[in-house]
Amino acid sequence: MRQFSILVIFALAFGGAAVLYEKESRKVKGVLTQITELQAQMGDLQAEVNRLNSELEAVKLAERRRPTLSTMASRIRRESSTSMPPKPVVEKRFEQKRSALIASDVTKAPPAIQSGEEQGDRESNEWSRPTMDADQYQRESSKEEVLDPYQ
Repeated sequence: MRQFSILVIFALAFGGAAVLYEKESRKVKGVLTQITELQAQMGDLQAEVNRLNSELEAVKLAERRRPTLSTMASRIRRESSTSMPPKPVVEKRFEQKRSALIASDVTKAPPAIQSGEEQGDRESNEWSRPTMDADQYQRESSKEEVLDPYQ
């Protein structure tokens, strides 16, 4: 009997330990899942940071290539002090250019619309008649209950 009570105590102790182990393992699994999700979010954020860094570098490079106002002003001052006065604009406007059309540049093309005599009678009957108004068409076809006058 004494051995039976010791056996029951051991069974209860092992059962309690198994229950506690199961609870703790579920907690650990939950924490590991949260860690995995956080790592995925961190990877997404790192990709966003990398994209923004590359965009910032592109903007910085574009800013370096674009001259500042002081650079443009100094260049204008340097050019105006070292160069001769520019030609008046009027002279440039009235300079003649030697590019003119010659007869070989222009080619003769046939007319886009042919006259009725050249085409013959193949389409002349259809296009020579006057068009019919929709109301007149409906009066003529009122025997046949047509909803759309253009059918």
